[in-house]
Amino acid sequence: MGVNKNINKDFLYYATLGHNMTSVNPKFYSNLLGFRKNVSLINIEKTKESLRLANEFLNGIFSKENCSMLFVNLNNESSISTRICALRSAQPFLIKNWWSGTLTNVLFQNKIDVIFIISAKNHNFILQEAKKLNIPVIAVVDTDIDSNLVTFPIWLNDDSIEIHHELTFLVSSMILQAKLIKYGIIHKKSKNA
Repeated sequence: MGVNKNINKDFLYYATLGHNMTSVNPKFYSNLLGFRKNVSLINIEKTKESLRLANEFLNGIFSKENCSMLFVNLNNESSISTRICALRSAQPFLIKNWWSGTLTNVLFQNKIDVIFIISAKNHNFILQEAKKLNIPVIAVVDTDIDSNLVTFPIWLNDDSIEIHHELTFLVSSMILQAKLIKYGIIHKKSKNA
């Protein structure tokens, strides 16, 4: 997927604004361009690379039969777009009320191959539960977050609701493209058989 084609200039501007330099996690320094007026600037090339890696991973996951990704967004302001994008790509979603053991209960009802979390901040309990169950996680990681529990961190500003919408739409598009590619391959094989 041409991930770069789907990213507009407004998205790039807001996506690169991190947090005040005093709250930047030292592990994040390698993903920064530097600081401007004490605000960290995320290296957009790192963002594009993280999106490319997430896209490749999703292409691999959704090339198999009966795969699913759980969309998680516990932010009330942007949860509606998460719901819409999950439904758009025919995937399960959770937009409120996460209790300990929720993931285990969801797994009994659905086969979850990967989890997408709109922001890793304040969701350590979800990340720890996913790690215990060996489920890969794709999540937005901002400059003030430790990304150790995120399998595929996407380096972005996590405070912007617009970014939540744009990224969730982009991730659902990645899933749809992977499914279409799989369908095309299966359809081509059946025609040649």
